[in-house]
Amino acid sequence: MAKNRIRTGRKAVQALRWPVFVVGMLGCLGVLLGRYEPGLRYSPLSLTLVVLLLLTFLLTAKRLVGKTAADFFPEQAAPLLLACALVWVFFRVGSSHAPQAILLPALFCAWLVATLPPRLMLLSLVAIVIMESGLWAGGFQNISALAGNLAACAFAALGLLLFLKSRTYFRRIRREAARAQKMETDQTRARDLGLLPTAANLLAALPGPELLSDPEAEGRSAAARIDAGFAAQLELMRHALKASSAALFWPDTEGREYRLRGIATLRRDINPGPYQIGAGITGALLKSGEALSLAPVPASLSALPYYQGQGEVGAILAVRLPESDSETSLEEGRRIPPILCVDRSEPRPWTEEEKRCLNLAARKLALDVASERHCQTMAREHGALQRVCIALRELNGVADLDQVLQATVKAVRFLVHVDFIAISLVQEDHHKVAVAEGAGAEKLLGRSFPSEEGLVGRALKLNHPLPANARCHSPMQVFGRDYLLTGYASLLVVPLQREEGTAVGALTVAATAPEVLTPARQEILRLIAAQVAVKIDLGRTHQQLNRLATTDGLTGLLNQRTFQHGFNMMLQRESRRQGSLSLLLCDIDYFKKINDTYGHPFGDTVLQGVAGILSKAARRVDLTARYGGEEFALLLEGAGEKGALKVAARIRKEIENMVFRHGRRPVRITISVGMAVSPEHGTDKAVLLSRADQALYQAKKQGRNRVVVWQQE
Repeated sequence: MAKNRIRTGRKAVQALRWPVFVVGMLGCLGVLLGRYEPGLRYSPLSLTLVVLLLLTFLLTAKRLVGKTAADFFPEQAAPLLLACALVWVFFRVGSSHAPQAILLPALFCAWLVATLPPRLMLLSLVAIVIMESGLWAGGFQNISALAGNLAACAFAALGLLLFLKSRTYFRRIRREAARAQKMETDQTRARDLGLLPTAANLLAALPGPELLSDPEAEGRSAAARIDAGFAAQLELMRHALKASSAALFWPDTEGREYRLRGIATLRRDINPGPYQIGAGITGALLKSGEALSLAPVPASLSALPYYQGQGEVGAILAVRLPESDSETSLEEGRRIPPILCVDRSEPRPWTEEEKRCLNLAARKLALDVASERHCQTMAREHGALQRVCIALRELNGVADLDQVLQATVKAVRFLVHVDFIAISLVQEDHHKVAVAEGAGAEKLLGRSFPSEEGLVGRALKLNHPLPANARCHSPMQVFGRDYLLTGYASLLVVPLQREEGTAVGALTVAATAPEVLTPARQEILRLIAAQVAVKIDLGRTHQQLNRLATTDGLTGLLNQRTFQHGFNMMLQRESRRQGSLSLLLCDIDYFKKINDTYGHPFGDTVLQGVAGILSKAARRVDLTARYGGEEFALLLEGAGEKGALKVAARIRKEIENMVFRHGRRPVRITISVGMAVSPEHGTDKAVLLSRADQALYQAKKQGRNRVVVWQQE
């Protein structure tokens, strides 16, 4: 199937090549005929051709960069001709307005000559010469303009060629190449020594270049330290054993070849490798076991791959480094061990003391690598744990529920790369989306869904993360039947569980890429969810405490302390913008008699009913408070006397029409309202309160169930 698609694509490209070539030829012909000379009034046909050139160029521009084909009209040649025509159209059109437009064809020609092979650029160069010569032959330019244009193109191309061949350019290229090669070599060494992270455990799954330097760079640094230790150990062994060379072979991670990890030698005919596994002493050690001692060495035997010539080798001693995790497994189940080898020109046999010394050196080299690996693992785990601690510290540093939810989103994004995050909170028989970020989040935020609906509902019911494989088959009913989550390949819903096991909500994360939510990342999300559940409970408690500190516990209105603070703020605001502010003091008529007759529980019901009407009458910018036992206060921001009177009259009327029931007996109540207006009646809070209280006294005195505005006596 894939081959058929590739074949079809190639046929489509070949079919489009000739139409593109024809469009390019038409553009060159238009320039040649003088259709785009400065000062001309361009015909509809000329303008249409320019649009066609632009559209075709945009569709085929990527063909300008690619592999060079062998035939004369490769895939890149047609777009090049098209580009040539387009450049000359803009050059001829703009030359009268901007003489520097000559830079456009000059740079184009320089790019052609300096970067493309002759076979590919030939067609464009021929077209350029023909167009310029045709314009001269047709009388559209003189011979000096022709010579100047072609000379500018030639000098630009020559200049770029000289720069590309200059010492400065090649020195910079060589430096960059050497740096890239060294980095690649160090990377390979670190990988062979097992110093790069490979295990997909919980800590390795954590992202976070913000806190931890590049682990691959750390691996390269560790490899450099190990190589320095190897060099010292090998030189020490060469001196101790009076050897010609001491060399260390290390297998690559795929087990395909040995690489010369280090060598201390007196000889110059060193073959740097790599070497085929199983050749020479490597094959003998793989078959024979821990060590190989050979003395004298036959002249016809080529046992040492690190020498270009085998001459002057009298004795060879090689040992395998102790078995470790660095060894590479072959398909047959065998292990590919690192090998330490020494040789000398004298053919005398190796003594037991020399063999023991080499074995100790091999053991020391293996311990060096193991110690460095352990340090690397510790450093990676330390960095990963540091990221977890920072994320959780930020989460634990907030108390308000909204802050907890925002800190949770930030922690998830910090530790797990996902494209969508939502937090749903359980509220009686439904779950409500309190926070949502990602594609489609604006349609989801604040919505409530029945507790039995969607994947979130099932996860809350089972109290277990869903789906089990963390995969998403879009579209999917994650929150409810009327909302489908689309465009994601990875998905996980994690219940936010309390310690006793009940869930306060659910954390939903999704990613567009597949296999993002690995088991390790799922473990991270469960860890976060456990902390978030506790913080949500604490956040709700914090909200309740704040509410109790600022509101009246019976009516839910502001308490007097909060009201006094809000009164000050509103007065300052209205003073700055020179607006009005009205204060209503309301008192329930004969409230003591209601308590004495029907009891205090019924009196509390009356207070709650009056508070409900006052809350409904107030706007979001107004303040409503329980000012005393049966006394209420209402601050109307931006309201003058006329508007405030309407509000007060409506409140008085609605309360008068209320009917409470004490058993079967209906009970009606009334209120009296006193009103003061700023700035007409004063701009000081104490003055306004005093005058509103005086107006309330007058309302009581005049028979109650009325609204009285303060007046100067």
